[in-house]
Amino acid sequence: MSDKFKRRRRRTGSTSARFNPSQLVPAEAGRPARVGKAELAACAGVAIVAIALIALIWIVTTRAMQEQRTEIREEAELALKGEAASMAETISHELLMIDQSLIIIQSAWKADSEAVDLDKWQKQMPALTSVTDDLFICDDQQIIRQDIVPKAVGQGVGAAYVTFPHGSLEVFESDGTKNKESLLLQGDTGAPIEARQFLMYIVRPLDHPKGWLLGASYRSTELTKLFAEGAPGNNSLVALMDTKRGILQAVVGPAARRPTTDLSKTVLFDAITRSPTGTWAGTTPVDDVDRLHAFHRVGDRDMVVLIAANMAEVMAPADDLAADTRGLAFVATALVLAIGCVVLWELYTIRGHARQKRRLDRSRGELERLRTEEAGNTARARLNAARLQVVVERTTDGIALFDSRLRLVQWNHPFLRGIGVEPRTEMPLDELLREQVARGLFGPIADVEAEIARRAGILRGGDPAGLPQPGPDHEELILRGLPITEGGFILLLNGLSTWERPPPPLPPAEIDEAAAPETAPAAPIEW
Repeated sequence: MSDKFKRRRRRTGSTSARFNPSQLVPAEAGRPARVGKAELAACAGVAIVAIALIALIWIVTTRAMQEQRTEIREEAELALKGEAASMAETISHELLMIDQSLIIIQSAWKADSEAVDLDKWQKQMPALTSVTDDLFICDDQQIIRQDIVPKAVGQGVGAAYVTFPHGSLEVFESDGTKNKESLLLQGDTGAPIEARQFLMYIVRPLDHPKGWLLGASYRSTELTKLFAEGAPGNNSLVALMDTKRGILQAVVGPAARRPTTDLSKTVLFDAITRSPTGTWAGTTPVDDVDRLHAFHRVGDRDMVVLIAANMAEVMAPADDLAADTRGLAFVATALVLAIGCVVLWELYTIRGHARQKRRLDRSRGELERLRTEEAGNTARARLNAARLQVVVERTTDGIALFDSRLRLVQWNHPFLRGIGVEPRTEMPLDELLREQVARGLFGPIADVEAEIARRAGILRGGDPAGLPQPGPDHEELILRGLPITEGGFILLLNGLSTWERPPPPLPPAEIDEAAAPETAPAAPIEW
């Protein structure tokens, strides 16, 4: 009987637990969500479009900046070439005027050399003396015989000008005119212009005596005036250069302070000798500053006018436009990225909502299935419990259930009738045994606590022999313990000779609620 009761309890006990919907775990919980191929394709498409737009933005931006730089540089080259051509034309006219004046004096010398007096010719040719500081006649030893500068007579050509300002640094006013007090006036007239010009002679041979020469020095003050009028910018320069030897003949601008005069072995000189006019960008060999250069040959002479503007200043407008263009490109890039992120976020949100909806649908289906299963299990459990209750109530064996704390939970009528004491809910096992000892069911005992401990150990250990005790009809009863794996154990009281129907429950109106926990019969056992 006890084994059968135990098997039934194990079969029905697992189905009597209530179902808790909060413990329902979706099928996808606990594992990472998988991304569908369509979602991956959509994200990849958005990323490709964003990258393509950004690449297109920067390609267009780069081309626009290159076109701007090219356009600005071409405009600067045209302006510099025009200024170089204008200066070359002016210098060509000055040189032509000197040359023509020398031809006139040369013809007069040929007609009557004794009548040629340079002092008189100086007064007759004011245009000549406005562009030259020296007009001389020298012999075959290059010793000056006549000169408009009296102290130069008797000296070698060029020797009389050692103390002259030729080749030394000169300072002009901001309008290009010479003034001894220009340094004092620069606060009123603007920044001074620095210039350095070297000795340059234009000579013609005389027919007699043999080897004699007629010559004039040339210093282009127009070069400084044109520099002031053209205003090519900060740290610019204008130079006059000999194309045969590559020697600097004049320079105007900040480069005149410490110029490099021999340019014959430079890339700039190679560019100048290949073409009569043109432009060149690079480091100016005069002072090693990066500039944009324009040059133009002076007539058919071995001379070229060179004008150069600071490259940083020339390209400053292009740099400003490039900075603005890059700023717009960065803004457009950020906008594309922001839109792409918003689209990706929307795709992710839609995907998340769809995934949650699928989970919810699966959870609802699983919940309905479990509810249906629970209803069936509950019905079967109730049926089994009712059957078991009938069996328990009709058996002559006493049955009591203790929990894992060894406290009495439920019992049947035969157990109440045969145990010899009044059981109570939550009654400890040792207290039950102690009351049995107090009622003398086990005879005289010397050590009560030791006996109680012994009996409790036998019952908890499930000893098949059990413990004998007298029954209500003076029969010999056996009290056995059946341990339960899940915790607690069952007490079986075997040996009752008669079966007694349990008393019916009291009507609800007659129940004493205060005494119900102590005196009311135990509720039916649901196993």
